Amino acid sequence: MCGINGFVLEKKASADENKNIINKMNSFIIYRGPDSDGIYADDKVALGMRRLSIIDLSTGKQPIYNEYGTKVIVFNGEIYNFKGLRDELKSKGHKFKTKSDTEVILHSYEEYGTKCLEKLNGMFAFAIYDINSSEMFIARDRAGEKPLYYYRDHEKFVFASELKSIIKTFDIKKEINKKALNQYFSLTYIPAPLTIFENIYKLEAGSFILYKEGKFNIERYWDIDSRKVDIIYSYDECKRRLREALFNSVEQKMISDVPLGAFLSGGIDSSIMVGIMSKLSSRPVETFTIGFKIKEFDESDRAEIVSRSNKTNHHVHFLDYSHAVEELENILETFDEPFADSSSIPTYFVSKFAAQHVKVVLTGDAGDELFAGYSKYMVNYYSDLYNKVPRMLRKNFIEPLVYKMPDRSSISRKVRKVIESTGKNLFEKRRELMFLGFNGDRIGKLLKAGNIAGDAYDIIEKAYNRNSEFEELTRTLYTDFKIVLEGDMLVKVDRMSMLNSIETRVPMLDKNVIELAFSMPPDFKIKGRNQKFILKDTFKDLIPNEILGKSKRGFAVPIGEWFKGPLKNMLLKFLSKEFILEQGIFEYEYIKSLLEDHFAERVNNAYPLWALFVFQNWYRKYYN
Repeated sequence: MCGINGFVLEKKASADENKNIINKMNSFIIYRGPDSDGIYADDKVALGMRRLSIIDLSTGKQPIYNEYGTKVIVFNGEIYNFKGLRDELKSKGHKFKTKSDTEVILHSYEEYGTKCLEKLNGMFAFAIYDINSSEMFIARDRAGEKPLYYYRDHEKFVFASELKSIIKTFDIKKEINKKALNQYFSLTYIPAPLTIFENIYKLEAGSFILYKEGKFNIERYWDIDSRKVDIIYSYDECKRRLREALFNSVEQKMISDVPLGAFLSGGIDSSIMVGIMSKLSSRPVETFTIGFKIKEFDESDRAEIVSRSNKTNHHVHFLDYSHAVEELENILETFDEPFADSSSIPTYFVSKFAAQHVKVVLTGDAGDELFAGYSKYMVNYYSDLYNKVPRMLRKNFIEPLVYKMPDRSSISRKVRKVIESTGKNLFEKRRELMFLGFNGDRIGKLLKAGNIAGDAYDIIEKAYNRNSEFEELTRTLYTDFKIVLEGDMLVKVDRMSMLNSIETRVPMLDKNVIELAFSMPPDFKIKGRNQKFILKDTFKDLIPNEILGKSKRGFAVPIGEWFKGPLKNMLLKFLSKEFILEQGIFEYEYIKSLLEDHFAERVNNAYPLWALFVFQNWYRKYYN
């Protein structure tokens, strides 16, 4: 696990000069790889990496060359099936100098070309440079666990694990991408391929780049295609295959040459991971939980139940929100662009806590997107029920009462989502539920006319319609897999864990698990009001009964309270008339109304204000 950087120049420069540039790029991501660094540089090309040593501690230092010294690789990630691939390649005559998965990728490319990606099961972003042909091959894993950004103009092609290595090293005009701006304020994050900056992009998951002598080509090597998926209608067969696939995935991801543990939230997914790990391990599993002093946000009691059931070596850290506020600047800055998922804060602290004990953790991420765990997947059910309530009662009593309630709790926010979705068609319901910031109408009020470039409607619709042969729920899960998981959840976990120099592994994102999940009929995942049905049923022997019937809470933080307390002055400074008018991005009168309604407790605007707060914090760092 590490961070990688690189560039190709159209005109030659001295190798020493290129070494200095790549070293500078590496310096901005030391926390991603504190154990060592390495570079390759000639007169036109440079590759760099920072290494967090996980596999082959003694000989796995990068860059790694093939036996002829004609190809060189830098790699961020883990290849879980590398041992089998290594044996296959050795049988074909390849010679290995290390025991690392990095060298396996390099020899796979030698043997199979770009088709090597079909053989790799893991999380990865890597770059291979063919010195003889001057071709650069860059690829990213299927789900997008590992990040990869790139920029190109007529002088250079640059890539990096994080935006900061590009922005802080090269003299690139930092112009805001207006479409990305609209996506951010709709979703509270920016999905691939855009970034907040014009001309800097994220390589989409399941894709690779070939770059040679100024010629640039992107290809997708993997995706879920409804035309090619064979639906498995046997429930028992799906259960059998799911249990086998997830056990195999966890077993692979427990391979490590350093101490390993698991994040344990007390939810269904992390409980299953810990249960499987305990079955496979000869010693107690190290588990880590963040507790909250505010009871409605706390799940540490659930985690304790799971820990006792599996006899884990359990660690609990209760988060003092005053500490969270103190660390806020550091947390937000790590993303390099606006990113307003507030659960990044507890994710940072659980990573920081775990890093005191282990170097690798397994997580339960992606279970919701693959097996329909979010309450929003029940919107049709609840909106249909709500539609049956007499209109007069809804408009004159229920809705005024609901909108007077504070939305600190997830329940009140969910009720509002149901109300707002009533009467809309299926796609509109799904789209609106993905808008965590400002929907289309509110975007028009927030942004000045010259900054409106469409909300996130297009990218959501494109993903939703890509697999039209699927049933509606499966199309929705695919949309969330491509947009929410890749653009939000995995970004959050990668940045917060790597900021603390700890590797996270996600067993649910094994290729076999993903493809099996999309081969299941929707009614295997939702039965009546029971979500994740097949997942719970398959692993019910590993989930304590006290957990099975509990609803999902997630990592919530008291943003609304912070804005009335420790963050109030900063919020008012960021959203002052002077600052807003100077920017020329927002309509001040609308922002003023958001603030007035919030502080008068007429409307809890905590989350729209949080999106604005995060953006303004980012803006002042790059443009003030």
